[in-house]
Amino acid sequence: MLEIARRQGLRVAWRDLGRRNGEYHSSGLILLNPRKTALVQRVTLAHELGHAAHGHAWTDDTAVHERQERIADQHAAGLLIRAHEYARAEALVGPHAGALARELGVTRHIVEVWRLRHTAGRETRRSA
Repeated sequence: MLEIARRQGLRVAWRDLGRRNGEYHSSGLILLNPRKTALVQRVTLAHELGHAAHGHAWTDDTAVHERQERIADQHAAGLLIRAHEYARAEALVGPHAGALARELGVTRHIVEVWRLRHTAGRETRRSA
């Protein structure tokens, strides 16, 4: 993830952010909380890369903020999970999101976001 950030011209720094995992600044700076686990930092960096890739800016509009968060989560899931990795993990540990997250080295939330996106795509193709 750090290499992706570097290639995109983004800077990554670590600061105690209290309860927050990370944040993206439109100046090209991503802050990560060093008090969080390496796993949470990795997932957070992928999420913040999503904000950067989609040109998100801070907003106090709840609907816009929620949409930006969804998009950043989808971007993170796409960076962190590949279809063949998911299939291999599911063959090993079954469909339980927690077990899959552990096997894939991501959070349960990212597994659920990835599933929703890929299940929706299959449903759309089936109904066409």
